[in-house]
Amino acid sequence: MTTKNDFTTQEWEDLLQAPILAGMVVIISDVSVTAMGRELKGLFNAILAQDAPPDAQELVAAVVADYTARAERNEKLEQPELDNDGDPKQQLMDQLKQNLSVLDTKSSPAEKAGFCTWLLQVAQATAEAGREGGFLGIGSVRVSDLEQAALEELRQAFELA
Repeated sequence: MTTKNDFTTQEWEDLLQAPILAGMVVIISDVSVTAMGRELKGLFNAILAQDAPPDAQELVAAVVADYTARAERNEKLEQPELDNDGDPKQQLMDQLKQNLSVLDTKSSPAEKAGFCTWLLQVAQATAEAGREGGFLGIGSVRVSDLEQAALEELRQAFELA
């Protein structure tokens, strides 16, 4: 199992950013002003829940511990950099893949798969936290087609079946 000490400072920052990026891919795929606040709350609640597969529990716990420590110190995480040109969702996906590439050399395939499974769970919880579409809640859905497509893109990017 890899620990925080196995990563450089920048590599660790990249891993810390990964769950935020995964959630933002879902949020940005179907922007809804009414759902965004609930989705952001769902994103952070899912991160703190630490509901990780066994192979990644230690790594996820270390990530969550860092989130908690930073929150107690009122420190902010590094924000993803997006260009004004191009598709923001694709930029988030590209950044996420780049951030996770460190796991190819620093962790086992099972640990990487577990970490990516956890990220997908975080993204799913984000999608389910707000309702999309409809009028005054009538006809709305928990996960829109666009969010479901984003979740599938994440699943493929994470190479999860």
